[in-house]
Amino acid sequence: MWWRSRASARGRSHRGAALLAAALLGGCGFHPLYGEHRYEFDRDLATVKVDPIPERLGQLTALNLRDSFNPANAQVEYRYQLSVIMQAARADFAIRADGTASRQLYQVNAGWRLTVIGASQATASGTARFSTSFDVGDNEYATIVAGQDAQKRAAREISEQIRTQLILFLRRQEAAQS
Repeated sequence: MWWRSRASARGRSHRGAALLAAALLGGCGFHPLYGEHRYEFDRDLATVKVDPIPERLGQLTALNLRDSFNPANAQVEYRYQLSVIMQAARADFAIRADGTASRQLYQVNAGWRLTVIGASQATASGTARFSTSFDVGDNEYATIVAGQDAQKRAAREISEQIRTQLILFLRRQEAAQS
């Protein structure tokens, strides 16, 4: 019957369009929003030594940076040293009628500086920022967990921003030398 052949052709064209979209998105560097990020080994990034960063947020950020710079844990000679200074602040964001907070705002600012090992002058520098909010409920444990989750997200986002800025710097430097 004629309506079945149209429906069948339409279904095939939708499937074909979906496959084409998946192929195009895969080729442009698209990656899923959720799930694990798998970093490829980049020799230039692997030569960056990350200095220890104080506080728990700094430790999480330093670990994320090290893991993303050298995911294969290859033995390379360090050429650069990365120093990061972080500031984090929490503030009441939404107030209930009884005067207690129902949401908190969590903001993080990070300044980074890249130097050639043995040199005192910065080769590159930049900043990264992250802001989020979380619920403050009646359950104190839930509030603590929400705050820790915001801290982990901040560390992940700040390290991703720094990584992106460093890649851009290293690619420009590589192009200038060519």
